[in-house]
Amino acid sequence: MKFVFRWAFRAFVVLLVLLIGLVLLKDEIARSLLESRIHAETGLEVKIGRFEIGLFTPTLTVENFKLYNPPDFGGSTFVDLPELHLEYDRNAALEGKLRLKLLRVHLAEVTVVESRDGRRNIYALQEDLEKRHKARGPRETPSLEFAGIDTLNLTVGKVRLTNLKQPGKDTELDIGLKNQIVNNVKSGKDLTGALLNALLAKGVTIFEDGTVGARGNPKVPSKSGETGGKKPLNELKPPSTR
Repeated sequence: MKFVFRWAFRAFVVLLVLLIGLVLLKDEIARSLLESRIHAETGLEVKIGRFEIGLFTPTLTVENFKLYNPPDFGGSTFVDLPELHLEYDRNAALEGKLRLKLLRVHLAEVTVVESRDGRRNIYALQEDLEKRHKARGPRETPSLEFAGIDTLNLTVGKVRLTNLKQPGKDTELDIGLKNQIVNNVKSGKDLTGALLNALLAKGVTIFEDGTVGARGNPKVPSKSGETGGKKPLNELKPPSTR
C-alpha cells in the first residue's frame, strides 16, 4: 500500500512539473508555431522577439516582429513591428465574433524595395500569396465575424525606399503618426477614413494611383511606376468617421 501511494505521489509530482513547464513554455511554443506558419504562408523569413498569450486575461502581445525580404530584394528587413497588443472580448469570441476592446499597433518601418529587374517587393509578395492560395485551394478554417474595435492606438514611423539598381540612394518618407487614437471602429471604412484624416493632418498625401507623398519627401511609387498626374485621394474624397 505504501509503495502504491509513493508511486502515485511521484507520478503526481512529475505531472505537476510537466504542467508547470508547459505553462512556462506555452508562449515560446506558440511563438515558434507562429513563425513557422507565417513562413509557410509567405515564404519569407520571420523573427518574433516575444509572443505572449494571456493565460487568465483575454490578451495577446507580439513584440519585435520582423519580416525579411527574399534574396531577390536584398534580404533586408521588410516590416519592422516593435509591438502589436490586443485585448479582446472573450464572450464575443465564444459567440464567433471578434471584438477588440483595445488594439495597439506600433509599426516602426516598412521598406519598399525595387529589385534590379524592376519588380517591387510589396507587389511580388501579393502575387506570391495569390499563387500559394490558388495552389493550396480552398481550406475550411474557423473564422470570426468582425465586431469592431473599441479603441485603436496606432503609431507609424517611416517608409523606406530602396532601389537595388541604384545602391546608396535610399530615401525615407516619415509618416510620423504617434499614438493616434481611433475610437469605435465598426468597419474598414471607419478605419480608412480616420487614418486618411490623420495622415492628411501630418502632411502625408495618398494619391489615386497608389503613390504616397509628404511635404519635403519623395513619393512611394505605385505598381505602374507612376509618381504623378493624379489628384490626392485625401482631397478627392474627404474622409469622415462616425
